[in-house]
Amino acid sequence: MSEPSAPDPRTRWPRASELDVWLAMAILLGFLVLCSLQVVSRFVLTLPFTWTEELSAALIIWMTFLGAIAVERRDSQIRVDMMQALLAPKALALLYLVFDIVILITLGALVIGGWHTLSETAYQRTPALGIPYNLITAAVPLAAVPLGVFVIRNTRRRIRQAWQIDAKSETHDG
Repeated sequence: MSEPSAPDPRTRWPRASELDVWLAMAILLGFLVLCSLQVVSRFVLTLPFTWTEELSAALIIWMTFLGAIAVERRDSQIRVDMMQALLAPKALALLYLVFDIVILITLGALVIGGWHTLSETAYQRTPALGIPYNLITAAVPLAAVPLGVFVIRNTRRRIRQAWQIDAKSETHDG
């Protein structure tokens, strides 16, 4: 597994390919500000805001799915490296293929369930801010699609690399 290259610190603006990371970081900053505002309003002013918790929950949902997209795009999930030492490249690629099929099935269920949830919450709004619930719940099916695309891309790359490694070792052995 190759490590993702570090971003160039001299660049001011994020590359379009890293938009998911930058959006997740902006949401995290917004979440931090909202939580701080909630603490100050509750314990210093003794007049808690009712809307900060609601908006924080919505931001956490979007940040989670944007982070998942960024992780899958980079193929940098947490893995147990023990299997890499025990299995041949083809066997490891096939094991990861099984995992990826399970992930794709789960993502398919998220799309179907998310679509159903969108239809169920089409006319509902949050109590404090009046935000349509669809703006919050849309994160699930909308994120599942790019996640699935990246899972398929990463699976294809792992299988291709495993067979290339195996072919190189066979030519050197023979």
